Amino acid sequence: MDRSALAARLLLIPVCGYAVLTGVPALAATAPPRAPDSALLILNNAAAAVKTANGQAWDMSVADTDIADTLTIGIIRPVTAGGTGSEEHTWYFEVPASALTFDTSTGVGTLKSGSATSPVATIDLNFQATSHKAATCTSGSETIYTGTLSGEAEVVTGLTGGGTVGGKSVKFNVKGSAPDMAVDSDCVAPVDECLTQTSFSSATSGKKAEAAGLHGTEDGIKFDFVTVARKKTLSSPTGAYRIDDAEVDVSPPSWNAKTGVLSVTTSSAGIVTGSATLSGGTLKKTTFPCTYAGKSYTVKVTTNTTANYSSPAGKNITAHTSLTGNLVAKPTKGTGVIDIETASK
Repeated sequence: MDRSALAARLLLIPVCGYAVLTGVPALAATAPPRAPDSALLILNNAAAAVKTANGQAWDMSVADTDIADTLTIGIIRPVTAGGTGSEEHTWYFEVPASALTFDTSTGVGTLKSGSATSPVATIDLNFQATSHKAATCTSGSETIYTGTLSGEAEVVTGLTGGGTVGGKSVKFNVKGSAPDMAVDSDCVAPVDECLTQTSFSSATSGKKAEAAGLHGTEDGIKFDFVTVARKKTLSSPTGAYRIDDAEVDVSPPSWNAKTGVLSVTTSSAGIVTGSATLSGGTLKKTTFPCTYAGKSYTVKVTTNTTANYSSPAGKNITAHTSLTGNLVAKPTKGTGVIDIETASK
């Protein structure tokens, strides 16, 4: 699971999706047959190098499934000044399930958004598989086709300094990324649920910025970050919205089990700055047995979904973005979320 997906889950409002699909020539009048009705198509894991109007370099990603209303387009740039982090802006659109097609016999896929993304974006991409492999599933099955993605991918960002990114001939070939099309037939992937981790969220909603963070391990990857995100509903097309967010790598938050207070500190001069505490509310504790890789664990969970989220005066956790200015996570009362899990043998 990538960091954006984790941030999305933590923030309780969808933040970025994974990456990418690309296509090249105009689609034929008759679309190629899609995978069997029992399978789910997923296009992701690619990136294209683009520039915004202010001259900044970004990676553009496109992701979709053949389920309606799942198309996302994102741009992300790394930030290293004041701490390792990133800035990201992601658009979500309501497109029909038929926008994504894939023929397993030829390895050819297409993603065509049509008018569903107008006037914000135009997506007309072709995917060509070059190899495939079976995914690891505890039940069900999944085949992952890796290949090339190119075609038209343009987004009118509507952001100061953003302009229009992409173009009519875009290749999703950023080093380290590889476009793939997954054909999923009820695959259940092996997941380690015997986790030790700490997460929090200020849990605001609407147009307000929200702060969230995670310290722990997900699918074998260690995470220690704080993110700030804001959701903006677009005037058109219908149902479209954008998530603006930034995150920075941080030290683990401090948890005082006796007082029930979680203290969070970010960077002093990075893309995300400030600090906060979550306190008050009602703590709930549960315990359950867990088994992973043949080993048994006991997982203890402490949760609080009614905490008060606050920051010292003038030190609100703030994302300093280049395209949307400062996103400030302001204090909330009774809506903060704390989740602490420990696993022991």
